[in-house]
Amino acid sequence: MMCRSRQQAEAALARLRELLAELGLEPKEAKTAIIHLEEGGPGFDFLGFRHRMVRSRGRRGGRGVRFLARWPADKAMAHARDRIRELTHRSRLWMSVEAVVQEVNAFLRGWATYFKYGHSTIRIGKIRHYAIQRLAIFIGKRHKRGRRFGIDVVAYRSPDQCGLIKLSGIVVPPRAGKPWREKLNTGGERRR
Repeated sequence: MMCRSRQQAEAALARLRELLAELGLEPKEAKTAIIHLEEGGPGFDFLGFRHRMVRSRGRRGGRGVRFLARWPADKAMAHARDRIRELTHRSRLWMSVEAVVQEVNAFLRGWATYFKYGHSTIRIGKIRHYAIQRLAIFIGKRHKRGRRFGIDVVAYRSPDQCGLIKLSGIVVPPRAGKPWREKLNTGGERRR
């Protein structure tokens, strides 16, 4: 909940506790806090995103606009790296490179689709770079050669990086006064 003052936030939290108590529930204390959102402040994590108040760069020396930015949280990044590591683990060397790439692509597609809304370009790029590195290690081990061999195969010998999907250009940045998620109109076409 977003409130204008600490008093409003405390009243809203008290009311939420009452409503949940009526249902036999209670908020988890470790995940419940009142945070003052301020420019340069710590922000908070919610639904896998890190939310933080920032200021845009102003045009021609202006002050810019304050807004709530969001990108994949550190925990979400660690989860993605762990999953990619599992998919490219040496215990899977019996699988073909194509099969491993297909599974990595399926994970990347789902992960990036969820996190594409916001200011996620840099972090999505980091996860794709990590996937390239892990795929290179996998190929190097599969051919009983080093990581350099794997990087050579992925980066130079394969025109499409062994079929690994590209994630560039998928981020949907929020725009002032416009919906931040794409919607389907009645004709089935995408609009923003």
